[in-house]
Amino acid sequence: MRHFAVTVCIALCLSVAKPESAAAQSTSDLAIRVAANPDDTDARYALALAHLYAGEHVAAEREFDELLARDPDNPDWLLGRAQSLMALGRAADALPPLERARVRAPAYEDVWRVELAALEATNEIGRAEDLLHRAIRQFPESEWPSARLYALHERELLRRGTRASLSSSYEHLSDDRGKWRALALDFDHPLKPALRVLLGLHAQERFGQRDEQLAAGVVQRFGDSWTAVIMGDVAPDATVLPQSSLQLEIGRPIATYASLSLLARHAHHETVDVDVLTATAEAGRDSYRIAYSLAATRPSDLDTSFGHSLRLSRDYGFDSHMTLVLAHGDEAETVAPGRVLVTRNNTIALAGVHWRSAAWGATWEIAYHEQGDLYHLMRLSLGLEHRF
Repeated sequence: MRHFAVTVCIALCLSVAKPESAAAQSTSDLAIRVAANPDDTDARYALALAHLYAGEHVAAEREFDELLARDPDNPDWLLGRAQSLMALGRAADALPPLERARVRAPAYEDVWRVELAALEATNEIGRAEDLLHRAIRQFPESEWPSARLYALHERELLRRGTRASLSSSYEHLSDDRGKWRALALDFDHPLKPALRVLLGLHAQERFGQRDEQLAAGVVQRFGDSWTAVIMGDVAPDATVLPQSSLQLEIGRPIATYASLSLLARHAHHETVDVDVLTATAEAGRDSYRIAYSLAATRPSDLDTSFGHSLRLSRDYGFDSHMTLVLAHGDEAETVAPGRVLVTRNNTIALAGVHWRSAAWGATWEIAYHEQGDLYHLMRLSLGLEHRF
């Protein structure tokens, strides 16, 4: 966020119209003029701008300081000094001269724009929002204040908004084995920039039995490397879902476009315990990702069996993506109330999340699944996503 705002401000600096003197003359020529006549403020201003456009921001700041010593209320000079400070990464120091310039020249739109970038760079989101509301009133014919206010709200939702997900799925089984239904309500709430809390309420109906489950967890980032997820759920009277489970997942990037993760899960069913260890490697480039997972499953008193899955994803827009999933191998699954078996399964699924904005999105999934020789099913899932 801070890097983005600084980049915007530097772009604003370079977009200011260059005076003819700054465009036509080099900094050395202008420096000679200023040395010959130190009181020539036009030449010094042109020199300061020439330094600014050349990326010589320390020199530009020095010349703007000389100018402001003569007239501390000149809006052009205050703006130029603030642009130099922004380019030097000193956004907090740029705010006082920008506010002074705005007070002296309230119709000077470039001052408002750069002050907004400085507020965003210093994470002064409340002040930035207030400034934009005032800019909307100050410049009723301009579109940029409303556009920037919308973009600010979008970025804050992505960065700090609570995410609520409501989804429902319907599964049709072969051989007249009935229909399965599921409903899930999940929340993802950020407590800190690197810490999120997860909560979920899930209900599932299979084989004429209905189970209800409560889930909770945390996601913790450690610097720019490791991420850990701890998740647990309980369904004390469940006959289809696990009565309790606990999982730990850790992951980290291993290159610019690749990452590794390891997930361990222990699930307690009514009649059996199941342990699963899953290793995943993911790589991506531009908007495409590919991931392979190897899962080792071991029910109590049975041998370990293995399953494989391959995911191909395309990312787009606000966290939107489409994913094709291909899976094959042995899995432990409830095949009847209170009965968990390891069967050879095959799955093909196409799923996605589409965000219309940072606030509203939709999820969907279409899948075909073969549960060994027992049955196969078609699944359709739809959901609604909301950030607030």
